[in-house]
Amino acid sequence: MNVKEMDKLTAHFNQYFEQDDCLVVHPIVDDGRHIDVLLYAPTEEYPFWKLATMGASDYLMPKIPNTVGRRNEYIMLVDKDIDLKDKEVLSWYHSKLLMIATFACCNKTHISYGHSFEWENEDADDEMVAAFVEFPQIVPDASMLHCKLGLFKKTACLQVVLLNQAELDRLMEIGPMAFSEYLYPENGGRCHYLSERHRSEKF
Repeated sequence: MNVKEMDKLTAHFNQYFEQDDCLVVHPIVDDGRHIDVLLYAPTEEYPFWKLATMGASDYLMPKIPNTVGRRNEYIMLVDKDIDLKDKEVLSWYHSKLLMIATFACCNKTHISYGHSFEWENEDADDEMVAAFVEFPQIVPDASMLHCKLGLFKKTACLQVVLLNQAELDRLMEIGPMAFSEYLYPENGGRCHYLSERHRSEKF
């Protein structure tokens, strides 16, 4: 991304998260796909950490029917009590988000709402084995979904939710639309939007 595009995307997230004090977390290893992560602290309006990629949308995904766009940036929401000021703790969430953000490019595929993918962990104690791609419904204004970066460049801003094996099994059983309803119930029930390293009752 060029500086102008980065400024537009940052302003977009600032507007919808209602804060302008994000920190920019740079990738530890630059493999040619430079993707930064914007880190927003918990606030009264949105009492959780917000991590948002900046640069994933440089990859133009292959065309498919019925999609929200051919470029994506990704958002991850983390419980406010997780100490993301701790570099080691932040590194785990940062690495998972970057793995998700580079998946489409690395596999030359298209990722959009309702899609999911899984991975094998090197650490046997690493509980999360998959991610589900969701609309960022935690923000009531649906216009957050798209950000215009330039005259001919627009990106979708999608939320990712980390899943353990039991949740992945449930997703496979009920399908993506029902699982999305589970994450964000339309009847006003409890939402399940936090990404965690170890699943807790807060999810």
